[in-house]
Amino acid sequence: MTVEDALRKIALLRRVSEDKGALAAERETAHRLQKVLMERYAIKAQEVPEGAPTNPFRLNWDYWREVLDEFDLRLTHFGGRGSAEVGKNMIVYIRLALNQWWIEERSPTGWKPTIRDNGMDSLRTYLKEHAPKTYSFSTADRRNR
Repeated sequence: MTVEDALRKIALLRRVSEDKGALAAERETAHRLQKVLMERYAIKAQEVPEGAPTNPFRLNWDYWREVLDEFDLRLTHFGGRGSAEVGKNMIVYIRLALNQWWIEERSPTGWKPTIRDNGMDSLRTYLKEHAPKTYSFSTADRRNR
């Protein structure tokens, strides 16, 4: 391992925190590993680069759910991946961290990806043209609140 590798690992270990779900034992282990690496490679605390600045606007599933609700589509998600059925022959998949979505359509040989794009606005535009048209008084009432 080089000094650059140690610096990178120390910077990553500094990101282990309670607010990111780390348990007390994990935080303690990360702290000890930082100290050991800093001693072994004679690295001073000031030499360790600060982590990348966090983005104050972090996407969450509420935004995607709101877009899909406009078309009466139900979002299911687990971790950073989600999906919604668009009729019986189409599924939209979403990767939250990348702000990316793609469509797979049923074909005689299985499911095939047909379009891939980024952002909720492009998904909304696509669904306006391709989603099945459904309308009920309950959806009209929900949108008019």
